[in-house]
Amino acid sequence: MPRSTHYLLIAVLLVSGSATAQMQRERAETWDVGLYVMNSGSLSLSGEENSRLNIDSEYGWGFWGNYNFTNRFALGFDFNWVRPDYDATFVPENDPTSPVTISHQLSIFSIQGKGTFHFVEGPISPYIEGGFGWTNVDSNVAEGPPTTGCWWDPWWGYICRPFFSTYSESLTSYSLAGGLRWDVNETYGLRASYGVLELDTSSRTENASFDMWRVDFSWRF
Repeated sequence: MPRSTHYLLIAVLLVSGSATAQMQRERAETWDVGLYVMNSGSLSLSGEENSRLNIDSEYGWGFWGNYNFTNRFALGFDFNWVRPDYDATFVPENDPTSPVTISHQLSIFSIQGKGTFHFVEGPISPYIEGGFGWTNVDSNVAEGPPTTGCWWDPWWGYICRPFFSTYSESLTSYSLAGGLRWDVNETYGLRASYGVLELDTSSRTENASFDMWRVDFSWRF
């Protein structure tokens, strides 16, 4: 191979290395925002007097934002929403030998503050992240008769509609995940991860722990 070709290859490698290093430096003091698709795993919980809750696996969506303090460390927020099917078995107090099972759909949404650590400063890096926040679980089952509310609407005029109060609760939640990040260029990126979302239900039964698989698409600015 001619010596001039060697010099050309060395120059290309140096330029490529410089461009990569520039990309690494630019992650610090920037923002990332992203959208993702997730899959929450199935879950079975046992309660008092043989009551039971079985939740199916389901796909959901979410969005997140991070501020990169350095090339490796970021803090931000995460929001997600999923509506899995479930079967709930209740045991009537006056007839414990005749349990009742209903099938419906939960509405689960979580909002958490999160910290993320990247093991490598380059555009392809494994990472871990942990979160703390709140998760609201709504059974979508009415807890009593409806109430009617009325109001004036600027378009439709005077409107009256019934409203149902449902069995729901907000719980403290924790999350831990590990994954791989790929900065495709200085603006767009991809992430894939596996983690666990744990809801603090210890006052009633064992904690609810969901497996969470997700794929993210992100923008950096």
